[in-house]
Amino acid sequence: MSRNYFTLRCGDQHEKIPYDELQYLEVMNDHILLHLQEKRLATMETLDWIMSQLPMSAFLRVHQWFVVSYRHITQLGEDHLMIGNVRIPVGQQALSSLTAAMAGKVTES
Repeated sequence: MSRNYFTLRCGDQHEKIPYDELQYLEVMNDHILLHLQEKRLATMETLDWIMSQLPMSAFLRVHQWFVVSYRHITQLGEDHLMIGNVRIPVGQQALSSLTAAMAGKVTES
């Protein structure tokens, strides 16, 4: 049975991170910020480690500094996407994957 969350060390505590609540990850200078629906968490874990915990069918690295959840994307532009009112830059390599994924999302609705 597959889990719908992963556990992440944040400081001296371990946090349960449900995949469906995780909107995007943002790489900062010395830590990673996880933006969830109701809160933000900071961790010293590496981006590679966090990405290894995520279902790749639901998340995509769209820029050097950002990983997003497909389900939380509200708008896709030529060089950015929106998650709510947050504008996130999108690299050219990720744009075609996002366009295809968003087309599938619209078709399935």
